[in-house]
Amino acid sequence: MHRSIDSYPDPHRALRARRMLHVVAPLVSLALLAGCGGAATTSSPSASARVTPVVEAPFPRALIDDAGNAITIHAVPQRIVALSPASVETLASLGAAAKVVGIAECTCTPTSLAGVSIVATYAGTSVEKIIALAPDVVFVAGAGFTPQEAIDALSAAGLTVVDIDPQGVSGVLHSMRLIGDVIGASIAAAQLADGVHADLDRLTALVATSPHPKVFYEIDATGALYGLAPDDYAAELIRLAGGEPVTSGANGVYEISLEKLIVAAPTVILLGDAAYGTTAAAVAARPGWGVIPAVVAGAIRPIDGDLVTTPGPRLAAALRALIAAIHPEISLP
Repeated sequence: MHRSIDSYPDPHRALRARRMLHVVAPLVSLALLAGCGGAATTSSPSASARVTPVVEAPFPRALIDDAGNAITIHAVPQRIVALSPASVETLASLGAAAKVVGIAECTCTPTSLAGVSIVATYAGTSVEKIIALAPDVVFVAGAGFTPQEAIDALSAAGLTVVDIDPQGVSGVLHSMRLIGDVIGASIAAAQLADGVHADLDRLTALVATSPHPKVFYEIDATGALYGLAPDDYAAELIRLAGGEPVTSGANGVYEISLEKLIVAAPTVILLGDAAYGTTAAAVAARPGWGVIPAVVAGAIRPIDGDLVTTPGPRLAAALRALIAAIHPEISLP
C-alpha cells in the first residue's frame, strides 16, 4: 500500500495498492498483494473461536503479533498509527478513532478517521512523519506491505511496532482480537470477532447444499490478466460463499493466461475491478472471451473489490456480497 511501484520486488506486490488509494494511477503488469489479506487456510472460521474475556487483563501486556514477534504494551495506548486496512477498520469499530493520529491512505478509510493525518501513500511510508506524531503504538501491514526498511526504522526509533498480517479468514478474526488486546479493548474486540464469526456461520449455512460453480474473480486486466492465487484470503472467501475459485494454480501467483482461463471454463465472473470502469459488456467484447461459459450465459457481475479484499470487521458483509453474486437465486436475510 505504501511503496512506490518501482520498489516492489515483483508485480504481485502492487495491485492491492490500487484499491487502497483515492488517487489511482493506470496499472500495467500489477497484481494483488496477498500480504493484506493473507493466505487462505483449510480450516473453517470456527477454528478461530476463542473464549471471550470477562475482564480486561492488566498492563503491561506481553503479546505475540501476527509475525510472531514478542511485544510488550506497557500502558493503554493513547496515540496510535495504523498502516493496515485491518487495523484501520478494526480501530474504528472498537471506538478508538479518537486515539488514531496517523493512517495510510486507503479507499477503505472509515468516516470517523477521514481527517486523520496521512503518513503513508502509494509513493511510500513517511517514517519521519510517524516519529513526529510520537505514537505509543504503530500497527504495520505484514508480508512486505509496509516496507521492511520502514518497519526497521520505526523500531530503531524506539516505537512499539505491531505487525498485522491475518492469514486467511480465521486469521482475520484473530487479528481483530490482537488489536483489541494491544489497545486495552480485549472484551470489545472479542465481542466484535464473535459477532462476525456468528454471521459467517449463518451465511455459510445458506450455501451448504448449493452447487459450487467455478468462479473467476478478476482483479485487473488493463495489461496482463490477474485473478487470485489459490492461497489468497479472497479465494477462501469464495469457497465459503459456495463457489470454486478459478485461480492461477500456484501459491502467491496472481497472473493467469487467457488460455488457462478458457480451459478452466468459469461459469461466473466477478469483477473486482468494476469500480475502475470495467463492465460486463467490456469483458464480453474482449477477443477470445466469447467461449467462456460465464460470458455465454451473461454471468459477469460487478462486486465491491474493497469490501471483498479488505480483511477486517466487514468480513461477513464481504461474504454476503460474494454469496449474492455467486448465488443470486438464494434469498439472503
